[in-house]
Amino acid sequence: MRDSAELSDSPDEQPLQFQLREDGDDGDGLQRRNGHSGDVAAMAWCDARLPATAANIAAATVGVGLAWSLLYVNVSSELMTVPGGSLSSIFMLYVTGTVAGKLIYEIVGLPPRFGMLLAGIALQNAGLYTVTGWCSQLVSFIREVSLAVTLINGGLELDANQLRRLSGVVARLTLLPCLAEAATVTVAAYLILPDFSWQWSLVLGFTLSAVSPAILVPGLFQLKRMGYGEVKGVNTLLIAASSLDNIVSICAFRIALVVLFLTGNLTSKITQGLIDVSIGTVAGVIWGFFLIFVPPSPWAVIYKNQETENTNKSQRLDRLITAKRSFLLGAGGFLAMSGSRWCGYPVAGPLACIISAFVAGTGWRWRLKMQTRNNTANSVEENCDDEDLCKGKPVEKVFEYAWTGLQPSVFAFLGTDIKFELLKKFDMVFVGLLVLTFGIAVRMIVTTCSVLGSGFSRKEIIFVNISWLPKATIQAILAPFALNMARQFGTPEDIECGTRLVTIAVLSILLTAPIGAIGIKLFGPRLLPRAK
Repeated sequence: MRDSAELSDSPDEQPLQFQLREDGDDGDGLQRRNGHSGDVAAMAWCDARLPATAANIAAATVGVGLAWSLLYVNVSSELMTVPGGSLSSIFMLYVTGTVAGKLIYEIVGLPPRFGMLLAGIALQNAGLYTVTGWCSQLVSFIREVSLAVTLINGGLELDANQLRRLSGVVARLTLLPCLAEAATVTVAAYLILPDFSWQWSLVLGFTLSAVSPAILVPGLFQLKRMGYGEVKGVNTLLIAASSLDNIVSICAFRIALVVLFLTGNLTSKITQGLIDVSIGTVAGVIWGFFLIFVPPSPWAVIYKNQETENTNKSQRLDRLITAKRSFLLGAGGFLAMSGSRWCGYPVAGPLACIISAFVAGTGWRWRLKMQTRNNTANSVEENCDDEDLCKGKPVEKVFEYAWTGLQPSVFAFLGTDIKFELLKKFDMVFVGLLVLTFGIAVRMIVTTCSVLGSGFSRKEIIFVNISWLPKATIQAILAPFALNMARQFGTPEDIECGTRLVTIAVLSILLTAPIGAIGIKLFGPRLLPRAK
């Protein structure tokens, strides 16, 4: 789950064929760059760097203005009032979060979600964010969709072969640090935070226990391109374990919420949780297996008129199949999320979402591999210009772009739950950092123990600890979800606890996301051996 700024490399990291070769004139008054088909000349003055940059900014500005105007003339004026209009608040939040994320990435080099979070905090405390009525339901809907997309991404990114090859160390690195940090945060929050029940402490523990693949994976891919971390498979290990770490945290979080809000004794709550897990597992396997064969693959007999020699028709067919698979997987996952809650089995939905994506993604890659092996004379990859398509991962790419579009709203919405008055009232900065510090300290100790004896050097173990620090995506989704549950089903005390949970989650993002992103980039080349 990588955002748009991380999906595309910075200019100095891109392959040479995409870099500008000459910024000035080449003697003939033309700007030249090296593209896919050799030298490409910019034929007009407006294609030079400065005019093109200005045109790009103008296009974005006009686009925002058009979107605002369309909303203004088609919806109630009360919704678009500034300040105070609910729809105008959501619109400004999304645009401001997108711009802030872009700026903080380009200027400071920090992850874009850091700027999005700060934009939400700023708008809320400046009195420019007010959402009521059906717009509140819209915000909840966006958050629910974001969680579904995150879970599907996590399932698609899991590689069965990698899990099989690194099963032992992946299992240890997934379970032990996650559970240890959750347990430590639970105990620390119960003892330190005022009027914080053990149930809320458990919810906080599993909210903070997840690592952020959105911070981790792009940094590891960059190191991988430079040859670092490939000698002993550190990159592969961390990428596989990070997705599983998220799955464990999310499922445990939902179970903790069931324990918190479900009526009945502890035995009935545990039984309910086991039933939820069973239903989610079975439903996920069945839906994922169904998607392996429906819709049919591009090489099915019904498409025999689409000759593989016709590259354009073949690629259009591939994109059509990708769109169908993406829609069915996404719609099914979101239905599982909302439908399971409607049926009274809230844990089953997220689990079904992850498992169906994993089963379907594994099946798609297996079928592509079998088709390629059985048709060596006319391989599927021969007419493939898309690397992700050739690897059987086009659906994963679709959900990465979906997450890119949803990301500004997710982190900016999280920032709107933070009010400076709350920080002063509960002295939450100091107390929250104290709870967070205890959790991180225990996590690092257990992480070190988890990889001992796996053949990694001392420097590699230090890098694993650095990589296991950042928190962002899961905290941004789960913390507001817990607060919304408190507002719907809880008491005023529950709402207060939910608000404090959100505050601590934001502190964890502000503290660990920059440290993790910078640490991976800075210490990776210093701590990891380089493949020859």
